Amino acid sequence: MNIQKIGKLLVILFIVTGFAACNDDETENFELIGEVLTTKRTINGEDKYAQTYYAYANQGMDSAVVILPNGTNVALSSGGSQNLTYMKEPSMEDYSAFAAGAGNYEFVVKSNDLEYTATENHVFTDISIPTIDSVGLDYANQLVGVAWENYEDADTYVVRLFDEDRETVFISYYFADTAYEITLDSSTGSWQKTLQDGSTYTIEVQAMIFDEEATDSDYYFHIQSIAIGSEEFIWQE
Repeated sequence: MNIQKIGKLLVILFIVTGFAACNDDETENFELIGEVLTTKRTINGEDKYAQTYYAYANQGMDSAVVILPNGTNVALSSGGSQNLTYMKEPSMEDYSAFAAGAGNYEFVVKSNDLEYTATENHVFTDISIPTIDSVGLDYANQLVGVAWENYEDADTYVVRLFDEDRETVFISYYFADTAYEITLDSSTGSWQKTLQDGSTYTIEVQAMIFDEEATDSDYYFHIQSIAIGSEEFIWQE
């Protein structure tokens, strides 16, 4: 699979709001995709793991849960006004020293009083956490740059910037597996908020791998694992 840099509108529209390619035909069949991905990050000097769950549909959902291989039900929350995506992302307390093994995850959603299901057979493949080598701050030009060590076991890289409230400030495009540095600007991604003087920010370099069945047209629905390297900085103009 040849992953190229693609535009933010294409990436985010699919991932956050669901099936962007669906039309307005009210009689179309309901389509559902369930996705499980494992996230890895270093917490207190130790590599730890947690899972994220997504349910994507081409029509609005009223509720969604995922049934884990051990039978536990996990409720998902709506990720947008159209209810095309339901999700549950892990808090720091959800991370543990062990990654969950392979297993079948059943997604059960309700839409207009009807129930739909989808099964995801999640297989975990470990991936190296990117080591951030440097974060460069250019106050005069309002630019942030980041460089990281590329361990050559990722399919793609994404860079995200968060504020103190964990709200997204910047999200990059997907970059090829050879990437090792970017400058955060309109050519590499999209600013969601402006940088504020005196505020603390967290920059994350996210290395991703995809499921084996992922193709160039649907890989954003088939992320298997994400390894996250992060660093904080204070923006002082």
